[in-house]
Amino acid sequence: MKSFSLMFTVLCIVTIQSSILAQTRTPFANIEVKNSYGEPMLLGHCDLSFLQQGVYKSWYQPGYDSYVPDSSVIRSLNGSLKGKQIDIFLGTWCGDSKREVPRMMKILALSGMDLQQVRLIFVSNEANSYKQSPQHEEAGKNIKRVPTMIIYENGIEIGRIVEYPIVSLEKDMLSIIRQEKYVPNYGLMN
Repeated sequence: MKSFSLMFTVLCIVTIQSSILAQTRTPFANIEVKNSYGEPMLLGHCDLSFLQQGVYKSWYQPGYDSYVPDSSVIRSLNGSLKGKQIDIFLGTWCGDSKREVPRMMKILALSGMDLQQVRLIFVSNEANSYKQSPQHEEAGKNIKRVPTMIIYENGIEIGRIVEYPIVSLEKDMLSIIRQEKYVPNYGLMN
């Protein structure tokens, strides 16, 4: 009986600790640097407004404006994102991020997602800090390709979209929210 109580206590502590770690929200870093090629790139947890200005606007805004999501799926997503948290790991240097993140943000906005619950985390393409952010929000999250969108419910990851969708962004999000069987590109990339 004592070993059961001890095992139960340890399990509770690990579960609570995992939940707390998943919910840790870093403050905005809003860091822009030039990489070794002299190109500007955002790093760390940055506000969405940074993508809507400067050199980033040239790819973000057209990608956002031109994407036409499936309206029936948007209706299904509407309300189902309430209470969810989303981390999007991306690189302003990455073609896949430039294509998919504006689309992701449009889907989330049209679905009524509280964008305060969406965290954009920009990672580097430099050799000594590849796919890392200055505040290391990627640590322990198995970020191998970007963009990676991780959806959380009650601080626990319920699914992720890695690099590009399997069917479409909105349909993949809906599958994750409904907790249907969904395996992202590259599996879980252990």
